[in-house]
Amino acid sequence: MNRYLKNITAFLSDNTVWIYLTLFLLFSFLLNNSMLIEDWGNYLFYAGGLSFLYMPVLLYAFFREYLTKKLPAWLLSLLWFFTFIGYPFFLFLIRNSFLPDLFPSDNYLHGNEDIPVFFYSFLLTVNASILATELAILFNTHFIIWLKNRRWFAQLDLDKMMLVLASLIVCFFTLWATIEQLEDNTIQGVFIVLKAIPFFVINLFQLALIGLGYYTFYYVNKNYLIPEILSKKGLVYYSFSMIGFILVVYPIFVSLIRYLPVIQELQVDLFTDNTRPFAKDRGFVPFLIMFFSVPVIVAMQWYEQSSQIANLEKEKSATELNLLKQQINPHFFFNTLNNLYALSIVKDKQTPEVIMQLSELMRYVIYKGKEETVSLKEEIKYIEDYIQLQQIRLHKKLDFRFDKQIENEELAIPPLLFITFVENAFKHGIEPAENDCFLHLALKSDGQQLVFTCENSMEEKNTAPVGIGLQNLRRRMALRFPNQHEIVIVEKPNHFKATLRIPDFTV
Repeated sequence: MNRYLKNITAFLSDNTVWIYLTLFLLFSFLLNNSMLIEDWGNYLFYAGGLSFLYMPVLLYAFFREYLTKKLPAWLLSLLWFFTFIGYPFFLFLIRNSFLPDLFPSDNYLHGNEDIPVFFYSFLLTVNASILATELAILFNTHFIIWLKNRRWFAQLDLDKMMLVLASLIVCFFTLWATIEQLEDNTIQGVFIVLKAIPFFVINLFQLALIGLGYYTFYYVNKNYLIPEILSKKGLVYYSFSMIGFILVVYPIFVSLIRYLPVIQELQVDLFTDNTRPFAKDRGFVPFLIMFFSVPVIVAMQWYEQSSQIANLEKEKSATELNLLKQQINPHFFFNTLNNLYALSIVKDKQTPEVIMQLSELMRYVIYKGKEETVSLKEEIKYIEDYIQLQQIRLHKKLDFRFDKQIENEELAIPPLLFITFVENAFKHGIEPAENDCFLHLALKSDGQQLVFTCENSMEEKNTAPVGIGLQNLRRRMALRFPNQHEIVIVEKPNHFKATLRIPDFTV
């Protein structure tokens, strides 16, 4: 159940077609409410009718990500213009030819005399709503990207946001207080502006003190009462601590601010009664501030903790990946060095070539292996060089095939993704073989999925331990492509086959 809910959430996050379906359901709801008789049939009929009528909009929204990747910018812009402006305008021009059948208006409360007006206003409203929704989606996407690139936004925590909000409220009331004080002034023109400036500054200072006082209730609640009392002692302790703080602090706060000149001049009814320890709100305003800030503060603290946990898990995963990469290939390099030593003793003419190839392979593992991604072409060359070097040192007949069906050789993939299968094939199947052996590789990348297959011969009795290679690969894939990959091992007499499949391959 949890997996299905996550899949639904991922779909809602990655696709926009559901937004327009929701919009059509909303219009269906409004149409159903305006009918003489409301029922399920009409509700679903109108939702389906609008979906059919605006099918180009739904198709564009459904394939938006695919179209963005595949189409050039000018063609994508042209398609967008047709979908959200050209096609709705065309429907508006021919509205009287299909709307009477699709939405028979004699069933509505307004009566038949308003049919032309109804069709005109209805289709105009739907078209405008679709365009406004699309512009809102585009604005939201670009606004999120813009915010992610702003360092100040990343540093804007809840305390700072609340302080900004309080500052805006103070500025608004300062402007109102200044206008009230100058309302009956006979000075006109530029002189009224000059006189308003000192009034505004003085009022801003006084109202800032009032705003700071109210902000204190939020600040104490967020930084002391919730983390120290609510989270540790529970709701009963927290309730009494919140009420006690208001009963002690608010009368002192009110007694101080009621003597501010701006309060006296404007005769603010909330604070002008000097005989009461509390303002006329009886402490209700600070109570509301503290009470309604609790869910916001708890949610923000949960989000911050979740972000910290996610960052720690990401750092842990990156560290594990680096460690796993460092464990790749020791068997091959040690064996090659041993064979290189043997070649050097007999002064074989292949010695320089082997040294050069081994150097290239080591360079790839050391430098490319630590990168986030490499091109598919580079990875293929690494495998082919590896197999060529193995063939030089093995001195046995090997039936080697490498079938490649690749749409894009520049596709970015994690480095050292396939070599584990090839290493295992040599270590457990080809090297121990006494007779002829084979190694058949296949790599398919069609833009939708990535599939690598490794088949090799096996001796009937091979008791060599599997080692850490496949374990490392499984762990790497679990970290890099969680629940998005498949490793299938098929072991038969004299035959071993391993397949790595990554559907919907993205890096």
